[in-house]
Amino acid sequence: MRILVSGGGTGGHIYPALAVATHLRDRYDAEILFLGSDDGLETEVVPAAGLKLATVKAGKLQRFVSWKTVKGIARVPLGMVQAISIVREFHPQAAFTSGGYVAVPTGLAAKINGVPLLMHQQDVPPNLSNKLIAPLASRISVAFADSVQYFPAEKTLQLGNPPRQEMLDIRAVTPEQAREQLGMQPNLPLLLVTGGSQGARHLNQVVCKALPTLLQHCQVLQISGKKLYDETRDLSESILAQADEETKRRYKLVAYMSEEMPLAMQAAQMVVCRSGASTLSELALLGKPGILVPLPPAIGASPQEANAAMFGRLQAAEVIGNDALTPEQLSERVVHALTTPTYVETMTKNISALGRPEATQAIAETIVEMATAKGGKIAKREVVNI
Repeated sequence: MRILVSGGGTGGHIYPALAVATHLRDRYDAEILFLGSDDGLETEVVPAAGLKLATVKAGKLQRFVSWKTVKGIARVPLGMVQAISIVREFHPQAAFTSGGYVAVPTGLAAKINGVPLLMHQQDVPPNLSNKLIAPLASRISVAFADSVQYFPAEKTLQLGNPPRQEMLDIRAVTPEQAREQLGMQPNLPLLLVTGGSQGARHLNQVVCKALPTLLQHCQVLQISGKKLYDETRDLSESILAQADEETKRRYKLVAYMSEEMPLAMQAAQMVVCRSGASTLSELALLGKPGILVPLPPAIGASPQEANAAMFGRLQAAEVIGNDALTPEQLSERVVHALTTPTYVETMTKNISALGRPEATQAIAETIVEMATAKGGKIAKREVVNI
């Protein structure tokens, strides 16, 4: 059974696709070809996961005019031709895409070659790429109930966002053990701060300025993003220059986390983060209260703002607008949460109710159904406990 899997650009699209791809390979002995963009993070992550990668030129479709937009549009026709050729050569029985701008050539190539496509919608509202390929999809899976309204009901399933297996496995580790493995104090609450794989300058700056207050109540593990690491380090060092050594030891700054990210999530008492769909699904899976700072839109509506609004409405997280975030407000919210156990318990209960640990398995089963209808053969292995 041959399955084409696609998702690219950022970790939010890549890791869910990888979770589905590895499950199909390990559980069903499927032959997987991962189709990605030639300039995305998938060029590093997919080969490291032991999967075969084919790349095309994919242009990011944006809603505003810039030189990058023009260059991106110019890449689209070539990427579509490349994707059609790759699909014809691989001859898959089914295709799956978790989004990103590489989803457009993937969806078109699947349709032209008669390959059934399962399109996955991670955020609450569909982005431009998924709006374009939704009519081409045989079935559509969504992560949240609020997303069903955007697609034809007869081919839409709410299956959840596929978590990485590492996120499922880390639940066997206690937060205290996770903190110790990260080199942090096991019995002191940990605040995890992450702006996503690319980082977030404003979030980094606000957290650094709030450190003198935050470190009186907890430890802070801050993931700055590779490009923003040096400036974040310089700012944090200047702010903590007069702090004692015990206070300084409570703060740890790293540029990026991949393999250790599940450990960091499990170690956290609370997480300050953007509100991408994958991040929110992982918070729900691990039952971690969060302060969400959604990425503001370049123009029009923001999927992250819609995601955060849903979690805020359900009292599953706190939400602070990016422009409204200040060091004083962040400190106040974090300290209130850490010193009010009933408040944290309520938020933990509400966000845990949104977790879908079976999502990877459910999506893989749907793909297998589509593939077998197309003529693929199953070599099912032992059940994987989740």
